[in-house]
Amino acid sequence: MKVFSVFLVGAYCVAAMLCAKQVGGQVIELKTTTKVEVALGRPGGMIGRAICDGAGNVYTRELDQQSSTSKTVFQLPIQKITPTGVLAGTFRVIDAFPEDTNSLGKGGFVDHDGRVYQIAMREDGIYVAGFARDGTVNVKTKLDAERNLVEPWHLAVFKSGEYLLTGTTGKNNRTPFAAVFAANGQIVKKIYEPEDEEARRKAEMGDARYASSNTGNSFVSSGDVAIGSDGNAYLLHGTSSPALVYVISPTGEVVRKLRVDTANPDLTPRSVKSYAGRLAIGFGGWVNTDPHQNLIKVTDLQGNPLADYVVSAIGDESLFMAGYGPEGFTFVPDLTKDKLYLVKAKLP
Repeated sequence: MKVFSVFLVGAYCVAAMLCAKQVGGQVIELKTTTKVEVALGRPGGMIGRAICDGAGNVYTRELDQQSSTSKTVFQLPIQKITPTGVLAGTFRVIDAFPEDTNSLGKGGFVDHDGRVYQIAMREDGIYVAGFARDGTVNVKTKLDAERNLVEPWHLAVFKSGEYLLTGTTGKNNRTPFAAVFAANGQIVKKIYEPEDEEARRKAEMGDARYASSNTGNSFVSSGDVAIGSDGNAYLLHGTSSPALVYVISPTGEVVRKLRVDTANPDLTPRSVKSYAGRLAIGFGGWVNTDPHQNLIKVTDLQGNPLADYVVSAIGDESLFMAGYGPEGFTFVPDLTKDKLYLVKAKLP
């Protein structure tokens, strides 16, 4: 097994109250400091979104560059990495369904206590596979969603046990799909807002912000989802600034919508994390003329701005926000070429 470098970074910074539309002005820049190492497999990129639990462990799926089929790629495990860079566990859909070697794993979710969930696509339907912290499979729930009609992307698990599944459907998978399911897999409510219909139309018209390939819709696939301290799901849609966030209750109601503006349409919202009544939304793109910097806007749960931060790349690798908690931010690189970085940035 090859050994790859992992960088743990600490930076003390002074929180700043910022204007909601300010990007190029008063921001806090996060700096790198220390280094440890961790043994991993063959890195080549990330599948889906990296996630942190309440203890600061990072969960990510690395793309094996030698994997040439979609089956092989989507059977790669979720890896648990401790804050000190130790590989502490793996979670794979094939362990939940050993009788079905064609099972594919899509979007994953990790709750505050370190329980791991993953969308499992099987011939007979779409499932949620759940794992205890020791890797034991303890949930195998079939969702009331048509396997051949929905292409899943993101998953969230409410504290009350319901599931939020997002994806695409329709011709060429251009139509956004979102629904809340009960703990037993029965559908509670589908979600389809005017912004979803607009995203469908723009993707079908070939708008590059929505239709970056022959199928799918970046409005959905480039987004992210987090569970807030209020028990609601915060579903981020990714196209350009301002970021659009649906606040969804466990009953499937869109209780409000947040629009978090950077005043820079070239920035793309890429990740959302939540901690202690706050949201952190990560944007990628050109920040202060640097294409490798990432902007993070911290707001309250109503979308009111609190502080802005930027983090620079490690070399030519830009960073992706994986977690936000009492110790600050955790980042990983977009592409793990020959290293995997865990980058820490402490808050005051």
